[in-house]
Amino acid sequence: MGKIAFILLMGLFSGATVAWDGQVYGKLQSIDVTGGSNYGFRVTFEGAPPICGNANTWGFLNDTDSNYQTYVSVLLAAKAAKMNVTIFTVRDVNGYCHIGHISVN
Repeated sequence: MGKIAFILLMGLFSGATVAWDGQVYGKLQSIDVTGGSNYGFRVTFEGAPPICGNANTWGFLNDTDSNYQTYVSVLLAAKAAKMNVTIFTVRDVNGYCHIGHISVN
């Protein structure tokens, strides 16, 4: 009975991880800033890995994103401290990688 309950619980929680198109871990290589609604804050990782399951190697935030200032502050601090970062992204309608979650290790 315990194994069946475990399998059912795993099925319930596995949907949360499927929602992301990409997950990348490493150190940030570059940060680019442009107009706030034009993929305004962009990051790339060392080695330029694909970020959201396609060929795009940069992830972005727009100034209208919820918690934008906190995301930007944390990413800038991680870059300055040379800390590892994990970002989770979803592809937007144009195929670009929109950052939806970050973790700094």
